[in-house]
Amino acid sequence: MSLEKRIDALTGIRGIAALLVVYAHLTDNGFFSINPLHPGEIGVMVFFTLSGFLMAFLYGEKDFGYDAAVRYGIARFARIAPAYLFVVIASYLIYNLVDDQFVYAITNHNLLRHLLFSGNISALWSIPPEVQFYLVFVGLWFALWRFKTQGNAGFFAMMLAAIFVLISYRADLPGTFVGSTVQYFFSGVVFGLLRSKVASNKGAGSFVVLQLAVVALIALVVTGIIPLEVGSKRDLYNHLEAALFSGIFVFLFSFNTSLGKLLFCNRLTMMCGECSFSLYLLNLPVIYVGLKLMGDHFHTPTMAALIAFAIVALAWAMYQGVELPGSALFRRVGTRWAQAVRPAAVLAAADASVIK
Repeated sequence: MSLEKRIDALTGIRGIAALLVVYAHLTDNGFFSINPLHPGEIGVMVFFTLSGFLMAFLYGEKDFGYDAAVRYGIARFARIAPAYLFVVIASYLIYNLVDDQFVYAITNHNLLRHLLFSGNISALWSIPPEVQFYLVFVGLWFALWRFKTQGNAGFFAMMLAAIFVLISYRADLPGTFVGSTVQYFFSGVVFGLLRSKVASNKGAGSFVVLQLAVVALIALVVTGIIPLEVGSKRDLYNHLEAALFSGIFVFLFSFNTSLGKLLFCNRLTMMCGECSFSLYLLNLPVIYVGLKLMGDHFHTPTMAALIAFAIVALAWAMYQGVELPGSALFRRVGTRWAQAVRPAAVLAAADASVIK
């Protein structure tokens, strides 16, 4: 995110979402009692909503064109590829050469699928819809740009119709397809576009009141004072109300308030937010190794704390050692490649603008 559009509270929210996933996976492995609210799924929903929100907030008002689209593609690939490909390749080597019970069972049969960002092993299932959304957003961005600059609403209407059809059939679509969770991405896009129209310092007091109301509602649900019938994990993903609430939550806390700073801008949440992708990718392997080293009978709060600490520490190390340098490398290579294959028509248009 560019410096002028960086929103620290959203980084902290991403960190909380990642920690919810860690908590859920520790629960699945017997460290805590099962939570009927499915915190891991809530964390993933927040990730999806944040993706839609940030894409719309960062790019929705920008002009669309070849150069802009290429920069967008390079930025998205450089953000997600280094850590993901590192984990996929490392998991393939571990599973085939060291431990055939490893939690990420990347085999000769599914390696290519995972390298192409379309795998479905364990927690890696959420990567395909994320990548697919990046492509869907290009279409939305182009449609919005044409509508604003040329008054052409046809393609925009087609994109909206396609999204609404996917939402209508979301329960029948596979989880690795963006259509099964498009309601969260789309909720984020809508509120991201709205956020780009509202000044950051406008009505701060009103937003604090709304933020307090949202936090109070969440607290009432978590404590069981307001009972919530969630159903299965898939049922939760299918709830349109959850997608709407997730969008509202991200929108409200995108405004810089004292409450947002207090809840989401402390050192731990910011750190976890920065390395949230590595945190998401590494937590299951670290839990698996921890249980293998210490044994299933060591399901104690102390062991849970040690594993959680190891997850955060290793995620931060991968963020610093793989994500950041890998992203910089992919950006450099991608930029040079884009310049080398730049279409002649684009070059001619650029030359013509210089002559004028």
